[in-house]
Amino acid sequence: MRTLRLVNLHCNKIDDDNTNTNTKLNKTFLTVDNGRFHIFGPESLMNGSDWKVNVDVQFNKQAKISFFDEDLVKNLSTTKHFRNYIVEENDIDDKPKKISFATSNANYVLTFEII
Repeated sequence: MRTLRLVNLHCNKIDDDNTNTNTKLNKTFLTVDNGRFHIFGPESLMNGSDWKVNVDVQFNKQAKISFFDEDLVKNLSTTKHFRNYIVEENDIDDKPKKISFATSNANYVLTFEII
């Protein structure tokens, strides 16, 4: 059995109007499916902000990390809007890993570890 540690989620907003004044908060969620469904959030993020998730989830063989924000929740019936990443128990490394989740208005970087 391994432990998936969700460390931090960082938000980088996409500047659609080139004014650098994009300060709207996005409510974000993370889920982990390891045979049981775990949900974390909502957490309000804006450009440059961080969510110190600091959550450990144990898993066997693999776990699926999913990301969605408030806009994606409105489209729950269309699963293509979900952003997923699968971790496997043999993905152990001495340093944290980073994965990106992109939406139409922001890029998010999740830092995690497998211990």
